[in-house]
Amino acid sequence: MLQKRQHTPAPLPREMPPLPTWVIVLMMAVIGLNLRATLGAIPPLLNEISADLNLNATMEGLLTSIAVICMGICAPIGQRVAARRGAELTTVFILATLALGGLMRLAATSIGLMVASIVVTGAAMGAGSALVPGLIRHHAPKIRGTTTGIYSGSLAIGVALAAGLAVPSSDLLGGWRPALAVWGAFAALTAVVWAAMTPRLLSSLQNANDEVEPAGLENLPWKSRTAWWVVLFYTGVIIVGFSGLAWIIPLYVEIGETPEKAASLFIIFQIAQLGAMLTLPAITDFTADRRPMLAISIAAECLGIAGLVVAPQQLAVASLVLFGVGLGGGFALGLVLIVDYTTSQREAARLGAMTMLVGYIFGASGPLILGAIFDVTNGFTAGYLVVLLIGIATLAIVPVFRPGRQL
Repeated sequence: MLQKRQHTPAPLPREMPPLPTWVIVLMMAVIGLNLRATLGAIPPLLNEISADLNLNATMEGLLTSIAVICMGICAPIGQRVAARRGAELTTVFILATLALGGLMRLAATSIGLMVASIVVTGAAMGAGSALVPGLIRHHAPKIRGTTTGIYSGSLAIGVALAAGLAVPSSDLLGGWRPALAVWGAFAALTAVVWAAMTPRLLSSLQNANDEVEPAGLENLPWKSRTAWWVVLFYTGVIIVGFSGLAWIIPLYVEIGETPEKAASLFIIFQIAQLGAMLTLPAITDFTADRRPMLAISIAAECLGIAGLVVAPQQLAVASLVLFGVGLGGGFALGLVLIVDYTTSQREAARLGAMTMLVGYIFGASGPLILGAIFDVTNGFTAGYLVVLLIGIATLAIVPVFRPGRQL
């Protein structure tokens, strides 16, 4: 007589030990390097790229603007995908996409292929930027502020490092295409490392109660006056910031400096940003009113831009330090405002998605405006005057950020 075979359930996988916090912090820094490096690598090589692809100044500005527009559009998309697949697995896909966009530069023999690579990398940068705060919240909850500061600083370091290595890499590797593709290879390596860590990251979430909520456009706080003030401030900072990122090096090359010297001045600008990003968020832990720090930051930014208009060579270091400190402070404090004026993680995610969507899309206009004005005037003075006016308008917004506002 046949006996009924009993089914023995497969043993549940043992819960893996969580990763050390220092590993999480290190990976957030490495991801930050990836999410901005490609933007820093292009400006030092712009003359070489333009000569090869026959670009005018408007098209040169468009290279950065397209990336920023894609960042804004894809920030909410990254949140929606993560809500279905998990932020950890989605980050693997985003890093792989960033690697693909970077490696596409090896085949960028026309402006169309170059733009296609920028669309891919911009989309990945925007989606990745939207996921990092949630990753920090889940995996480094006890040192969120420190980890966020290190991540923010790594964004500036990535731009500076890419700018400093661009010309030497081009000389060593035989052209601008492999010099840009290096960062695609770096993103691919980061994707492999993050993928290897993912099982342990997922294991640590088995008992977590937090859920990622889709940041659909219909859920964003479009009707909130406070939300729009935050968005306007952040957008002003982004327009000015990406204008500087795209055009500081070309400005100094245009007035007679070597690409290497121009890149070194740009690195000073990025280091100044880094210092502000690492220090100012910590100070906000001991103050309730953000307006004095916001005003000082944007005023410093405006003074730095004024120096670039009046005496870009004579006041180069002082102007770029002021510009960098003001911009880094404005960017970091803009993120602090998102936390200040929300009462939950859900509200913060919605306001953050709205801020990045609008800020990056309109922020893309900065590099394009400077390029178009250069084509008309054959110089950067008029363009930087426009940027200065945008900085002054941003400064005028500061008084509305009184303590205690809510969405």
